[in-house]
Amino acid sequence: MTYISEDPTLLVGGLLLLAAAFVVALKVTQQGKYLIRAVVAAGLAVAVLAIEWLWVTDTERIEQVVYDLRREVLNSDVEGVLAHMAPNVQFLKGELALDGEATRALIRANLENTSFEFIRVSNLETSAGRQSRRGTAEFRVFAKGSLHTAVATVNIGTANSVWSLGFQETEPGVWKVNRITPVQIPSGTLVMPGGPRPPDRPRLGALSRRRDHPQFRNLMRP
Repeated sequence: MTYISEDPTLLVGGLLLLAAAFVVALKVTQQGKYLIRAVVAAGLAVAVLAIEWLWVTDTERIEQVVYDLRREVLNSDVEGVLAHMAPNVQFLKGELALDGEATRALIRANLENTSFEFIRVSNLETSAGRQSRRGTAEFRVFAKGSLHTAVATVNIGTANSVWSLGFQETEPGVWKVNRITPVQIPSGTLVMPGGPRPPDRPRLGALSRRRDHPQFRNLMRP
């Protein structure tokens, strides 16, 4: 049944081919039994499609959360992003581990002052444990955005990154993120706790005109 709900393409295609074969046999033999068999095979194909359409799997729910997060980050909807976080969410990066409150503060710090032109999610792989009610999502992100400060707006360009999210089912059919792990991100992508304060206007203005300047990269590094 899991196979049917996840990807019924091969099964539906096989049933439709079988129905077509029965139609050919009906034309050749003129025997009514082949008509009945063709109708049954076609009916089974429709039933499988209906099951796939009505039966939303846990992995599909997790995928939907990932795409919802993409949309909310693109729209700079901080509260929308936080609504997908479990109460015990953690941010894990190397030896750094932030608890729920610190993780939410990190999300706010990075989204409230950032806007994106586009965000693309690719290579999305999800899994869900039937017994544990825990899941994971791993994916790549290609994005372009700008950092806004009180003194200027800096184009931070395009960046590729790889992310791993942990999920838990907080109530039946509702999956929320309980772990955020940046697997591979460019230096300076995230403003980390205790990072440097934004530079003053003259210095930022001068460096924003030369984004390839090494001092600019140092300012963006957490």
